[in-house]
Amino acid sequence: MRRDIRAEALNVLLIIAGLLLATLGYRLYLIPNNVAPGGFTGIGQIVNHLAPAVGVGMVNLILNVPLFLLSLRSMGLGFGLRSLAGSVGLSLLLDYLPVPAMTDDILLAAIFGGVLCGAGFGLVLRGHATTGGSDMLAALLHRRFPALKVSVCLFTVDATVVVVSGFVFDASAAMYALISAFVMNVVMDQVLEGPGLARSHFIITTHGDEIAARIMQELDRGVTALDAKGMYSGEGRTMLLCVVSRMEAVRLRTIVFSVDPRAFVIAHNVHEALGEGFKELPKPNQNTP
Repeated sequence: MRRDIRAEALNVLLIIAGLLLATLGYRLYLIPNNVAPGGFTGIGQIVNHLAPAVGVGMVNLILNVPLFLLSLRSMGLGFGLRSLAGSVGLSLLLDYLPVPAMTDDILLAAIFGGVLCGAGFGLVLRGHATTGGSDMLAALLHRRFPALKVSVCLFTVDATVVVVSGFVFDASAAMYALISAFVMNVVMDQVLEGPGLARSHFIITTHGDEIAARIMQELDRGVTALDAKGMYSGEGRTMLLCVVSRMEAVRLRTIVFSVDPRAFVIAHNVHEALGEGFKELPKPNQNTP
């Protein structure tokens, strides 16, 4: 029970931080410079430009109602309620947070607005919620089809809004919006999945036992031994598989080549490493969709 409360409290903190970052991205940079990088907020920017009395946040909230109904049915009550709170919070902040424009340089606005919004939406998604609109749609598609990355779904949906913004504002604003959308999705992916901070190494050697022992002793990392055969020489070899952090990669190579100067090493960037010594996944609870 206590663990569930802590998990839900963390979700709330992530959602609040994400909403503030996303709102600052829009209010400081994107909205004042007519950069609409997509989503229902982008539609709200277009409507607000045509009818200034209608707030961006108001449009965002009105358009989200059907998606919330779908979310509550297919994603569960907890996800739907968190998303409802996120959408209402974003809508209110967009219309009422008293912050001035930071710059009138449209390129800087596109880049920095994209960074803040991408980080904000990523944190909201990590809090097991969305702010509605295209990111909710992307989350629904990603949940049903895990092979579809959230960023790809978002980029496809948002492209339509960007094209329309080119007619409402001007062509250059649409091009800057495309830049902002790209930056936003890249940053959001980094927040959601993390940078590639681990390195996997395949080590082909005739001194497998000695190398493995030193890696386990000096780096405190696990090693898996695989049987291999050199097809040119026909000789058997030991192939070791070891995943280490980026900071440990140089030490691992030093160990390998100090034991076997003729070893053959293949190194790969690892997008994500889960398990002992790396990222531990939280245990599921009934409040997590």
